[in-house]
Amino acid sequence: MKYMYLAVSLGMTAMVFSFSASTGSESASLSLTVATRLSIFIETLFPGTFVDIETFHTVLRKLAHVGEYFLLGVSWCLTFRSFEIRLIYVFLTGLVIAGLDEGIQLFFEDRGPSVIDALIYDFPGFVIGCLSTHYIIIYKDKAKHLT
Repeated sequence: MKYMYLAVSLGMTAMVFSFSASTGSESASLSLTVATRLSIFIETLFPGTFVDIETFHTVLRKLAHVGEYFLLGVSWCLTFRSFEIRLIYVFLTGLVIAGLDEGIQLFFEDRGPSVIDALIYDFPGFVIGCLSTHYIIIYKDKAKHLT
């Protein structure tokens, strides 16, 4: 089972890196398409609501950072737990992945690394995902021993 966790974690990390390996215009086009479709959905669901697409697009991009790193945090936490590796090393892994992810953007047109993205959106998303997983497992273990 631990090798399956490792394969999933590596695959998810590669997927995140692949998002950074697109040009700035490709990345913006994809996220703007999603933002536009979601704004139409919101405006349809709540008639009379106006969604400022520029602001919504920016918020959606930042939420995507947090969300993808939350999932990475869950995955890497499960992987490190299965190999019985201390939690601090999971956090270091998250920090390294966030740094590498931003660094990859140096090599692609209209992209650039952002320390803000890495430290305010990526790494905290990773930590929240990891800690959520860690404490859910602890809670479930304690509940199991009480019954």
